[in-house]
Amino acid sequence: MKVSRKALLIVTAALGGLLILYSVLRHFNIVALPEKWEKYLMDGVIFAALAVFMYNRKLARDERKAREAAERAAEEERNPPPEEEDPVSKPHWERSGSEDGGD
Repeated sequence: MKVSRKALLIVTAALGGLLILYSVLRHFNIVALPEKWEKYLMDGVIFAALAVFMYNRKLARDERKAREAAERAAEEERNPPPEEEDPVSKPHWERSGSEDGGD
């Protein structure tokens, strides 16, 4: 099962909402964890959000590369590259100086 970028965006927003909700609840003394646990909770949520964000960027980069490769393939299919001519078959005035042995 592949995770969609939209799902990753929702997870990142949920982690941000969790941080905001906990901070509001702690501010009004509704919920309070021990200081050590609170530190680990905040660090864990932030690191999880960073990991999700970095994975989202990786997916975006992979999608962009795949799209560009598909566009290049379609472009090459529409306009095939010209076949190169044998330099010996050209008249001497159309050859470059390095191909004819030099003068």
